[in-house]
This record gives sequence, structure tokens and C-alpha cells, in this order.
Amino acid sequence: MKIMFSILGEGRGHMTQAMAVKEMVEKAGHELTCVALGMGPNRTPPPYFVAAMGAPIITIPTLNFSFKNNRSVNLAGTLAGVARKIPAYRRGVGALRAAVSRHRPDVIINFFESLTGVYALTNRKRPPVVAVAHQFMFGHPNYVRAPGLRLQQLAMKRLVQIAGAASTRVALSLYEAPDLPKKRLTVCPPLLRQQVFSLRPNPNGNFVLVYLLNHGYADQIMEWHKKNPRTALHCFYDKPDAPPEFRQDDTLTFHRLDGEKFLRMMADCKYVACTAGFESLAEAACLGKPLFLVPVENHVEQQINAMDAVKTGLGVADTSFHLDRLAELPERLDNSKYLAWLNRAGTIFLETLDRAVRET
Repeated sequence: MKIMFSILGEGRGHMTQAMAVKEMVEKAGHELTCVALGMGPNRTPPPYFVAAMGAPIITIPTLNFSFKNNRSVNLAGTLAGVARKIPAYRRGVGALRAAVSRHRPDVIINFFESLTGVYALTNRKRPPVVAVAHQFMFGHPNYVRAPGLRLQQLAMKRLVQIAGAASTRVALSLYEAPDLPKKRLTVCPPLLRQQVFSLRPNPNGNFVLVYLLNHGYADQIMEWHKKNPRTALHCFYDKPDAPPEFRQDDTLTFHRLDGEKFLRMMADCKYVACTAGFESLAEAACLGKPLFLVPVENHVEQQINAMDAVKTGLGVADTSFHLDRLAELPERLDNSKYLAWLNRAGTIFLETLDRAVRET
């Protein structure tokens, strides 16, 4: 089977999911022929991702958030940006159509790239599309409900509908939940790379690993660190032009985003403090690392992720990186039930993929 990936390239989550699925489908004898990566104008594909894909990569514009002070989601700015970029989005859909014509895949796996949903909805003669994301759990009867942020929740609901339009949907979940066949929705465990399972968690970790989706949160880390200099912190962030590693002092080091290095340090740390991206939650839980979560301000998806993780017993959540609440976390998570669920990911995903192709 020839497969094309389409991936939302904002943040690391969907890219690492694609890396996991590439390992899975190639082990099953399938071939990845092309990758379409949706990215904002100020981002480039990380080298580790390019090396892992080993296939031609095209970049297309994507629906991405606008932020205030590199921290809080600016909904008005986001909507204005979408309106301005409509001509670019049309060209992006055209680029997807051309890539399909050139590489002739049997199926497209879409990792929450919204233009691929538009492509699926507006092109009748095309391969089947299997859309993969934890966001497809939104609206599932077993999923958490968030109070407030009604306008943002409505916008997220519409984005989820667009990304999964005319597609078989795979909803990634931290826990088992029933499938919804009438909605063409299969619930699947998180899709983690084999590297995560091969790591040996250090039971005696002596530092806190911090992941910041937006570098604007670095000020909060430094402010807390001044009052708590004895706690060792290693912080990964997306600051432009940052060096690979900057040592502030003996117990605070900032690292440029590096997926491989981040995972290795996650296995060695004591706690993980991060914005509430799904992939970081799933990896930390796999390694038994308790979580301190700070969802991005006004980012309803991250707020719901944090609520879901707290409900599942993975950690605690707060509105800022005042890390005093690390004292509330256990030494290690009891993740045996979660690991049993993770072990079913390959079987569930490949069966869903085969069924989507057969039923075309």
C-alpha cells in the first residue's frame, strides 16, 4: 500500500505521531511516498523530522493560532489571519491535489491538517483519507467538558469538523472508550514512537523537565527559579535564534527544541512541567513521570487536555509556571493500566487503516 501523510506542523505532537505511524506502516509492509506539512511562515521542518520521514516533503500554509506576548491565544488575530490567507489556502489545496496526482497514494493519513479536510470534502476522485488526532475525542460522550470559553470552543468544534471532513477518523485517547461507528470514529491509544518504549525511566531523577510551547513563558520559569535556585530545571522552548543550549546558571538550562534530546531527558527527569500538548502528556505517562500542566492561555484545546490528564490521574494543573505545586505530585505514576492500553495502538490503527481502504 502506498501512503501519503498530511501533517499539522505547528508544535511537535502531530509530527511525532506521524513518525510513530511511519514506523508502524513500514513494519506492516507499506510505503510512505510523500509528506505534506502544514506550517506557518516563520517555521521550518525540524531536521530530526525530515530525517525520520525519508520521503519528499512539501510545505503548505495552515490554519494556525495568533498569540499575544508569545503566550496567550489571540482569537481575533487568529480569525483575521485566516481571512487574509484564504488565497494561500486555496493554493495549498491545489498543492495537495498535485501531490496526490504525482505520487498516486492508495490512502492519505491526515494528522489534523485542516486543508486536507477541505481537500477531502471538495474532491470526489481521490484516495480515502484517515484523519488522526486526539481532538476527535471532542464531543465523545466519555470525554471531559470544559466550562467557559464558549466562542473558542465553537471555533475548535468547527476546526475539528473541517480537519476530519469526509474522512475516517481516529480519535487518540489516554484511556479506553467506545467507538462511534455512525460517526466513522474509532478510539485508539496514543501513537508513540518505538523509541519511547525502548527508554528506561530513571527512578532516581533529580531535575524537572520543562517544555514550553511558546517561549513567552520563559519569564515565569526564571522568576520561579530565582526564588528556588536549588531545584534543577531543564527547559525546552521555541525561542527564535536560541542556541542549542544556554546555561543560565548551575541549576537552570534552556534548550532549543530537539525531539530526541527531549525524550532522553524525559526518561531521566523526576517531573515534567509543560504546556498541555497531548503528545507530551502521552509520553510522560508512558514513562511514569508525574505532570505539572499549564495550558496555554485562551487555548481551549490545551485547557481540555489538562482537565483530561488531571481526571486520568496524571498530575496537577495550574494557570502559570509557579512550580511550588510540584510538591503535590507523587514520586512516580502508576501507569500499568495505561501501558496495557498503549500496547493495543498498533492493532487498532492498522485495522482501521485497512478497513478504510477496503470500504472505498
